[in-house]
Amino acid sequence: MADTTNSNDLQQNSLSDTVSNTNEIPLLIGTDNSTSDSGDVEEPPAKKCKISLTDKPRLLEDRIGSILSCCICLDLSILAMFQCVNGHLMCVSCFNHLLADCKLKDEQATCPNCRCEISKSNCTRNLAVEKTISELPIQCDYCSKIFLRSEIKIHQSQHCPDRPIICDYSLLGCNWNGSYHNLPSHLILCEYPNKTGLELINTIRAQKTKYDEEKKSLETVVDLLSLNQIGVSDLILKPLRTDDFVAKLYFETSRFTALQYQWQVRARINDNIPHPHTTVTRSLSYQLILKSKVSQTIDLKFFILKGPHGDSSTLQIQPIIYHFEFNQNNTETEYLKLPISSQECNRILSSSSISFRLLMVQLDRP
Repeated sequence: MADTTNSNDLQQNSLSDTVSNTNEIPLLIGTDNSTSDSGDVEEPPAKKCKISLTDKPRLLEDRIGSILSCCICLDLSILAMFQCVNGHLMCVSCFNHLLADCKLKDEQATCPNCRCEISKSNCTRNLAVEKTISELPIQCDYCSKIFLRSEIKIHQSQHCPDRPIICDYSLLGCNWNGSYHNLPSHLILCEYPNKTGLELINTIRAQKTKYDEEKKSLETVVDLLSLNQIGVSDLILKPLRTDDFVAKLYFETSRFTALQYQWQVRARINDNIPHPHTTVTRSLSYQLILKSKVSQTIDLKFFILKGPHGDSSTLQIQPIIYHFEFNQNNTETEYLKLPISSQECNRILSSSSISFRLLMVQLDRP
């Protein structure tokens, strides 16, 4: 009986010890929590950003260049810079191309950035941007030296020692071309100055043939202007659209009187191919239409010159003389190419109308 009592006492003592031990654990945890709440435990410091020692600060011209660049081609243009009403910049080449594309698609032109409406009337030139760009540096394409953009054109055409050039005796048939600084050494070795006239006769004849063709073209214009029946008309081509399901853009003048007859001029883009806005190269062709009823043949020569007013006054048009005989059965010429570049075509397409001068000469029939 005594042994049973002793064993019970031992069990109670061990149980009390266990309880006392378990009661100590929450106290330690409480102590740790109070310590962390008081802020005594320090957190590890935040990591610093790694800075590369090789990184250099961007130059001012690089930072400005990205701000002043065209929002379409992303290039710094030395040409005129236009801006929309919200200030987004476009070089004149991209500006004209965008307006021409939208005119061909019969859509309202919008700014590529903010989608506001743009046109020749609500977009203005930014002279401050143009002058700032002209003072930014640029690398020469030939000698790789740095110059101001306002000086690079003169440098590359006149002063650069590495600019491309042809031989001084190219008119005699020498086909050499190279850098300007290599020209003196070439002239010492060039054999054309020492050739005889008999050896150069074929080259001289070819040069003379080319010269005679240009001279003949000029003399033809002078001879036409000396004839009696001459008609000069300053015309305006206005944009119109066909009644097709997919309307096509074309241009047409009002009826005008010349040489006592009624005439009209019609023009089209890229020979009226479908979707001309998807093509990069663009051309303009025109035809002359006789609107009067005639009973006799009209022997006519005509050509187009740039107009005296508007954007067309700065066009570079090489006059091409066309000859056509009008009668009661043939009142329309074929579509004839207008000799202008693709950039010039975009420029006149971006305008509200096309101004030009038509010169017509009626030939005397024998």
